Amino acid sequence: MNPIAIYPYKEDPEIRKMRVQAWFRAVSLESGLTPRELERKFSESETEKKVKRSCVWNKYRRGEVVPRSGLRPDGGVNLVDRVEAVYPGTAKWLTLPLWRLLDKAPMEMSEIRRCYESLPRPMRAMFILPNVTESSVFWRPRELNCKKDGELLLRFEDLDGFTALIAVLRETESAQLKRQNEICMQMAHEYVRCLTKDSILGECMQRLSAHCFGASARV
Repeated sequence: MNPIAIYPYKEDPEIRKMRVQAWFRAVSLESGLTPRELERKFSESETEKKVKRSCVWNKYRRGEVVPRSGLRPDGGVNLVDRVEAVYPGTAKWLTLPLWRLLDKAPMEMSEIRRCYESLPRPMRAMFILPNVTESSVFWRPRELNCKKDGELLLRFEDLDGFTALIAVLRETESAQLKRQNEICMQMAHEYVRCLTKDSILGECMQRLSAHCFGASARV
């Protein structure tokens, strides 16, 4: 979050739940282990490894508890980073720009711009001029065309394309482009259907659609 953001931000509990479940799903698929086996594998004491039933990893599976990352005060490494060391690529599921974009809390253009900048280079070029810097006032290559851009992004049928589309959706809200926003909403529903078979996000796509793109999701 931007430290000088105009809007105070508190994460939507449902978005937090979905991102934790996505992380758990990624770890589960990559490892092939059950919650109980994962708890034993990543427990740091012999006593914990002897537990008869899983506890905290089932909470991750249900999205009830957010696993910690980074260093602990004692210099040790928290769970997310220990898991990442064994199963590279799993930690990203907790910090995807997509989660902030899906949250209902208002976003500043500076946040939306950073989401565009996080996209792969060919897709990024749709929204960001080449060779711009953080201090560049003008960074947009052209005006938004939600129908044309949305149809192009739908061809990707992947997480990056979905992220880009939701960034456009949030921009239409920030700029108060009502008609463009309606077009993006329709595209978002189509993209959700594309991703229902995704190995990580597929299970939560219908919940995500109802929560974020339902009739009462945005005012």
